[in-house]
Amino acid sequence: MDVVKMCGLTKRYGMQRGIEEVDLTVKQGEVFGFIGPNGAGKSTTLRTMMQLIRPTAGTVELFGERVSKERPDLRKRIGYLPSEVHYHPDMTGMEVLAFAASVHGLALKHTPALAYAERLKLDVRKRVKSYSLGNRKKLGIVQCMLHQPELIVLDEPTSGLDPLMQHTFFDMLSEQNEKGTTIFFSTHVLSEVEKLCQRVAFISGGKLLCVCDIDSIPGKDERIVHVRFRQPGDCTDSYQLRSLNPGVVYDGREHRLLLRGELHLALRQLSSHEIDDIRIEQPSLEQLFMAEYEAGNTPECVSIHNHRKAVKQEGSES
Repeated sequence: MDVVKMCGLTKRYGMQRGIEEVDLTVKQGEVFGFIGPNGAGKSTTLRTMMQLIRPTAGTVELFGERVSKERPDLRKRIGYLPSEVHYHPDMTGMEVLAFAASVHGLALKHTPALAYAERLKLDVRKRVKSYSLGNRKKLGIVQCMLHQPELIVLDEPTSGLDPLMQHTFFDMLSEQNEKGTTIFFSTHVLSEVEKLCQRVAFISGGKLLCVCDIDSIPGKDERIVHVRFRQPGDCTDSYQLRSLNPGVVYDGREHRLLLRGELHLALRQLSSHEIDDIRIEQPSLEQLFMAEYEAGNTPECVSIHNHRKAVKQEGSES
């Protein structure tokens, strides 16, 4: 079953575009990543899905039911964490959680909330006004999970969390997913997507660029090699670097090559020349997506795009 289904989802703010014709589905039991830079339309998509703002056009289905009016019955099956959480400053964390539990017809002691708070090292006896940004985010995490929802929707959930708490939080999400909970979260921290997700969507400028399995992202087998030779100047022609990468880039200091396939063969050719420094990295998900759709503007993205363009040209000429 598709737990979330969006068809042509569009939201405009007057003449300003929020999102445009977003089509995606989130399947039951999967961890789905929604990635993109700040201002790409991630939060607008989630808020529209959660009925917090009305769409200009398009439809949303939750748990197989079309959402066209207020549906509190569906909301109760969802745990939602917005990108920014705000509570009454004079309430304690315990009071916030007790109130949230009562909204779902539960007694706090009959929920896992206090156990979650302990794992996140959140002191629920303190008042919200004494909480740091990270502790407010922890309180939001506990609140959205305390009623054991079927779907957890998270908007930039790790902002404000230190690395140790991020690790604990990811463990909690994995445990929920193992129980069958569907997780849909947005982020611009792409390493989070690689750790958790089975599928991923990339959004930029309000438009959905790509949806695919995490292991099927175009270019996952590629590597960017940064190499600085002892020989000064541009060695592209003298060292026949275009045989390794038709789109090789020299920036006045180092050569950048995009390699795929048998990496050791390329390194053997490079190491036949004196090298001062070499660094090998995998393109980030953002670089891969942006290169695939010819929208990148970083040197690495341009290198990836130029390489692919050159390979296509070589293929058409042969």
